[in-house]
Amino acid sequence: MGSKDFSKSLSREVKIGFGICDLGGNLFFTVMGFYLLYYLTDTVGLPAHLAGIALMIGKIWDAVTDPIVGDLSDRTRTRWGRRKPWMTIGAFLLFFGMLFLFRKPTWVSAWALFGWATIA
Repeated sequence: MGSKDFSKSLSREVKIGFGICDLGGNLFFTVMGFYLLYYLTDTVGLPAHLAGIALMIGKIWDAVTDPIVGDLSDRTRTRWGRRKPWMTIGAFLLFFGMLFLFRKPTWVSAWALFGWATIA
């Protein structure tokens, strides 16, 4: 397999366009990450070290599963295309995941809250 240097084949305008489009998503996830730590510690009552560990586990989980799901979506062949089924299912999962995440549990045990935060 030969490799092609795509950085030379894209114009500056196209690169800037991709960068601007990616900026919105990354800003959302960055703000969400910062707010989530505040939410877990000050609203839910999870100790800071456990909240940080729960978020770290989530990031590691993403690092493992994102390439796998990317490969699966590359191989998906449907009448709707490769990505549309994944994005549609992901939108519903994200909606219910957010409902689960921002529904403050009533537990008082730090370890029960840690388990919930890790799964959420």
